[in-house]
Order: sequence, then C-alpha cells, then structure tokens
Amino acid sequence: MQSRLLSKASWEDMHRQHRKNIRDAKSKVDNKSPSLKITAYYKPGVIEGNAAKLTQIEEDNFKLVTNINTIYRTQGKTNCHRLKLSNSRIKVQNNEIDIIKLNQTKFKENVALLDRIVQVKPQVDFNYMEEHYKKHIQLIMLMSKFPESYKKKKYHDPLILNTEIPKGIRIKKSKCYLDINDLTENRWLGRMTIEVYDSIVPKTTGNFKMLCQQRSDGLDYSGTQIFRIVPGLFCLAGDVEYSIGLGGLSATKGERYFNDENYLLSHNAPGTLSMYNFEKNENASQFMITFKPLTVLNGRHVVFGKVIGGMRTLRFIEDLGFVTGKPKHKIVISKCGTFDNYFKVSRARLTQKAVPSQNLLNLSIKSKSSLKRKSPKKTFLSPSADELEYDINMPSIHRLFI
Repeated sequence: MQSRLLSKASWEDMHRQHRKNIRDAKSKVDNKSPSLKITAYYKPGVIEGNAAKLTQIEEDNFKLVTNINTIYRTQGKTNCHRLKLSNSRIKVQNNEIDIIKLNQTKFKENVALLDRIVQVKPQVDFNYMEEHYKKHIQLIMLMSKFPESYKKKKYHDPLILNTEIPKGIRIKKSKCYLDINDLTENRWLGRMTIEVYDSIVPKTTGNFKMLCQQRSDGLDYSGTQIFRIVPGLFCLAGDVEYSIGLGGLSATKGERYFNDENYLLSHNAPGTLSMYNFEKNENASQFMITFKPLTVLNGRHVVFGKVIGGMRTLRFIEDLGFVTGKPKHKIVISKCGTFDNYFKVSRARLTQKAVPSQNLLNLSIKSKSSLKRKSPKKTFLSPSADELEYDINMPSIHRLFI
C-alpha cells in the first residue's frame, strides 16, 4: 500500500515537471522576420550623383548651343574650346569682332531701356480726360435736335459700301433660317440664320422668302441638296427642280427667270448670300453662300443677304467638300422658313386674348425654345398696304428707302 502511494506521488511530480518543461520550452528555430538592410536597396549618394551629372550635361549642352550659334552668325572658323569669360578676340576668317564685349554693352543698354519703360508715367491725367469727354457729350446732346442718335453705337454694314445708298437711312430687313442635315452620317449640322435686305433688293428677297416657305406646288428649299461645295470659296444650293444644279424655278408664277435687280450690295464678308445664274438676267432659285470675301464677284451676281447666325454650321459645310466642288457627303436643307411671319402670328395671338404675366413669361420661354428645336410655321402672309415701304410705279433707285 505504501509502495503504491510512493509511486503515485512520483508520477505526479514527473507530470508537474513535464508541464513546467513545456511552459519553459524555447524554440531552436528563429521564426521572426529577417532584418532589412537598407543599404542593399537604397544608396543615398546615387541620386545626388545623378543630379550633378544632369547639371553638368545641361551646362555642356548650353555651351554647345552657344558655340553653334556663334559659328552660324560669324559664318567663319572659330575656336569652340575657348573659355566662356575670356576677353580674347574671336578669330574669324573675314574680320575680328569682340562678341563678348558687344553682348555686355547690349545687355546694359537693354537693362537701362527696361528700367525706363517700367518707371515711365503718363503725362496726361485720364480722369481729367474722362470728365472732359462727359461734359463734351452733354454739350452736344444739349445743342442737337436728335440727342438719342448719340447714345447708339454706330454700325457699319460690310455689304453696303456703295456711295449710291444714302448714309443714315434705315434699311428694312427680315430674317430666314435654313436647317442643314448630313444624310450620309445621319446627323444634324445646325441652323443658319440669314438676314435679307428687303428695301434694297425687294424682288430678289421676296423670291427667296417665298421659296423658304412651304408651298402648295412643293417647289421650296426644304429637301433640296447643297450640290456644290468649294472649300475656301463658296457653296451652291437652291435647285428646287432637280436638286443637282441643272435647273431652278422662280417663285413667281408664269416666270421661270427674273432679271438682275441691282448691284448695290457687295461680296465683302464671309457668309454673303447672292443669286447664282448661268447667264446674266437669268435668276431662278439657285443661290450662293461665300466662305470668305469675294470682291471679284461684285457686279456679276446680285447680293441680297448674309449669314448672321450659324457660321459654325457654314464651316462644317465647307469642310465637307473637295477642291473640285464635289461634296464628300450628301448635305440637304431639311427645313426652312422665315422669322418675320412667325412673330407676326405670335403677336396677333397675344393681342386677341389677354394673358397673365406668369403665363406670358412661360409663353415667351416656349417660343424661344421652339425657335431652336421646331421650325416656325411656313404660312406666307401677304403684306398689307400699310406695310409696303415703296411704290411700284416709282423708279427702282428712288423707291428703295421710302
């Protein structure tokens, strides 16, 4: 019995010692991450050395370019290995010039001139000039019978350069639009807004505006093709008969052609609109839009308008033509119309029924958006007797500005 107790105690001691050995056990293999030697991957002096080398290379390149420039300017044999700051004269084949001293003197003169320019002050008091100008305008407006004319800015029309037109005469104008589509790529190029001179060439502008509106016989510009595009010169369109440049009809019934009206307007600006004809006094429906001023066409084609909006669209059209005049893509006038009739109809609707201020604001916003997205109505309203600004029986030269 006693021997069993002793053996049990010894076993317990052995187990306790075994657990202590397990707790105090130390690993014979190092499982920690190895130490990083920075000098093996990064050398601090290398970047500084490379920077010094780059600086030296830049200095050498600067010296090389200087020597090349010297050789080019002197046009002779020079010593390219001379010191930069040496005052020795450069030996040239033809003559000897001390370029270093010459450059130093020029540099001093430039520095002195720059100081004078920076420190210069105006000799006239601008505040006094502005006050004098205001007093002068007030005096002129007090003495003038029409003081409102001095408040408006003067505008010089580039197309009106002929001395036959009296200055200061208000010329009646109207606006039309042409929507241009590229059928080859199936995309909308944009809208061109055209301003026509009604009081200078009334017959030509009337023919153009009637062809811009929807007609019962179908002879209008909508759906016609721009059949000739010459980059840098002009483009041709308006063949309502065949759409390829072989025909054309005027808007007046019973007349295929009409005569040249006058040559008062000139091709003095890009975007000039004029009639295109095969022979003199045979104007039909074809028209021409210039890409630049073409004064050589003055006296040959009747100018009746110009592009005032959509010059970017005109540049797109110019880019879609070959030098021979053949279009690269099929360019078509998808929609056309006039703005004057649209605004007349809108005014008549507003006068028929009073509209609240908020609704009137919404109506004006809607009308502006409709001008951009939707085409105006193509109804032609014949002018009344009050709207006519000239007498038919009077000579053409005298009835233009009445």
